[in-house]
Amino acid sequence: MREYEGNTVNRNIAVAFVVLLLFALLLTYVAARFPVLPFDLKSYEEMKEHASPLFDMLMNWVSAPGEIAFAMALNAIAMLIFALRRKWLEAIFMLATTSSVLLALVLKELIHRTRPYPLNQNATGLIQTINEYSYPSGHVLFFVVFFGFFAYLTWIHFPGRARLIVIAICSALIVLIGPSRVFLGAHWASDVLGSYIIGTLWLIVLIFAYQWVLGRKYPDP
Repeated sequence: MREYEGNTVNRNIAVAFVVLLLFALLLTYVAARFPVLPFDLKSYEEMKEHASPLFDMLMNWVSAPGEIAFAMALNAIAMLIFALRRKWLEAIFMLATTSSVLLALVLKELIHRTRPYPLNQNATGLIQTINEYSYPSGHVLFFVVFFGFFAYLTWIHFPGRARLIVIAICSALIVLIGPSRVFLGAHWASDVLGSYIIGTLWLIVLIFAYQWVLGRKYPDP
């Protein structure tokens, strides 16, 4: 019975993965063809209607962990948390979440979609390349993959109320990062939507890879 339920869950996940992949391919194609969509402009205008000093501060605060230096520091802390508990596989997979940065870089170079407003004109090298193009949002990709995977490992390995608090914080950051990037004029809404979908796909890949390696390391008797 348990094996049947497991197969059903895996089948449902596989179907959801294919559907998301199709949506991602379609949206990526549209982003490559059109610099801006009608709902991009409308969503940006609606977000700006909520402008206030407090809301501005919240949106800037939410976006801060997506900056390269901050993101790498967060990843190092997450790895350290698991390494101190001698959970080396988990630490390695937290490092693997940084692959979202490379994924964003590759897609930006392929799509070459212009940002709503130029950012960080004094940047050079990798930072310049990441900042130059709009699709997908590197911040959203990082948040979905990093905080999503950290929440997943927290649910598995940490007991008690602290686990729920960490998962709630990770979930809130994932939900808020998209609107913050639109509000700050860094991305169009379609950039953000595509990033959520692509990030979810990559998160699923990492989770299944982790489960596969874990199964090889600790096979069922």
